[in-house]
Amino acid sequence: MGAASPPSSAASRRIYGDDVRTLIEAQLAAHSGGLLAVLARYRPREAIASWHGTIRAVEEFINLPRFGIDDLRVRAQLCSIPLDDRLLSNVESNFRAVREILSPQFEAGVVGRYLQTMLQTAAIASAFKTHGQTFGPGITLETVGAAVDYFQSRRRHMVSLLYTMPSACKGTDVLVPLDTLNVLLPQVEHSCVTITGFHLKLAQLDILDDFSMEIDEIGAMASHGFDTLDENFLEPERASIQVMTELRGDQIVLPPLEELDPSKIFSAAELRNSVRLVGATYSAFGLNDSDFSAMALLMVAFARHARDDYFVEIEKPKFQTMLRAQAVFAPEELERLLVNEPSDYATNSNAYEPFIDAGDVVISNVNLLSRFLYAFKNIHLGSRRRFQIHAGFIFEDMVKRDLSAMGFQVTDVKRINRKEFDVVAVHRDVIYNFQCKNNWIDLAKVESDRALFVRYNRSLMNYYRRALQKERKRESLLKEKLALDRVEHYVISRFPVIGSDARVINYNQIDRLKVVLGDVT
Repeated sequence: MGAASPPSSAASRRIYGDDVRTLIEAQLAAHSGGLLAVLARYRPREAIASWHGTIRAVEEFINLPRFGIDDLRVRAQLCSIPLDDRLLSNVESNFRAVREILSPQFEAGVVGRYLQTMLQTAAIASAFKTHGQTFGPGITLETVGAAVDYFQSRRRHMVSLLYTMPSACKGTDVLVPLDTLNVLLPQVEHSCVTITGFHLKLAQLDILDDFSMEIDEIGAMASHGFDTLDENFLEPERASIQVMTELRGDQIVLPPLEELDPSKIFSAAELRNSVRLVGATYSAFGLNDSDFSAMALLMVAFARHARDDYFVEIEKPKFQTMLRAQAVFAPEELERLLVNEPSDYATNSNAYEPFIDAGDVVISNVNLLSRFLYAFKNIHLGSRRRFQIHAGFIFEDMVKRDLSAMGFQVTDVKRINRKEFDVVAVHRDVIYNFQCKNNWIDLAKVESDRALFVRYNRSLMNYYRRALQKERKRESLLKEKLALDRVEHYVISRFPVIGSDARVINYNQIDRLKVVLGDVT
């Protein structure tokens, strides 16, 4: 799980222990204070509305090429359009090409927002380049496709910033829509990403004895990395709806769905369809009980208040009447679940409440409502033993699928002499025995209760080490069964954990096993 440090130089030095903690805490204070100082200049109502609209435009920018265009050739053409000086020096020609791609299929508002986001992103990319700003391995803003990946990696930070605005914006300046991305994306890049990263590094410092940082006049590089997100920067889940559809699709009875307007990227109808799909996908595990059904009905009711098929704004008296209309939850409890409580950025980075308190109204959008219902589903199912068991089998199938794609020969070995095995594969006359662990760990505790996260992480790592020891003691069963002499044992953890044992691999880093195959590209 380690990350290579930069080459040492006369201007750099390596720090450990309390020196690392002092540096990180100072940086957290500086970045948190700087972020709040920027937000404090603006009037809350206009700032929230402008950033909310920007988030819509960015979400469309991400989703349009990924899900809105079926023709792979057309998608590639759009994603190849440059977002650097080549765009800025010939805006009209490039915009004409984009209009030719998008206008026949999408409504004028979608096309206009897409063009505006392209132009703003190109200008920001130029400014970032001038100041030597980098974004992480493989991430650039050079083309539409590259910017899609960039915004995908930053969307969580943008939403967290929206949650922070009601309490942080206290000034008189008006943040207008055309300036919003220019003003706040540098804050996302400079402070929001940094705050999240430094909280993770504090957790690593508490867990790893050899954690250190190399610092120079440019910045700091940690000795170890820790990725918490899955592919496409998604939160890890026991069994996502995508995985359920792929690996258990034959067991899902699809409900009738509303027809969607293909000229739009998001809509209230899509939210209602999402509610139906979630309920149907997990109905075998008893999801559609009174709690989830009541919440699902509320999401549908909220969708009726969507303005422009995206923004949801409900006056507080009407909102509270809607909460009282259901009989499953206490209205006060329900309001705590649904409306974000003003807090700092670090806390908001793990918030899932769909509504923001904007004075006399609560505001949301169809994506935030869908995101909340999905998180509510995860929590609701997470404690159910039947779901845990089945999700474990599904995770084993995920690992088998990925190992096969990498070139391992996955065997059908499941039980030898009444001893259970999760996934057994062979490569070049070596047996690879994988224990697949689907133990949930609350990554939100990294910011909200790091001591608790550290304790649970250590408990899981001790459990995984014991599991490896157990497998080593019975490896003779595998040798005899498969007539091979060498066995390598691994634990694959569905949820990322921090540790120094190379035999424990986080699922989001399963590609590390390509080294075994000699494929290190």
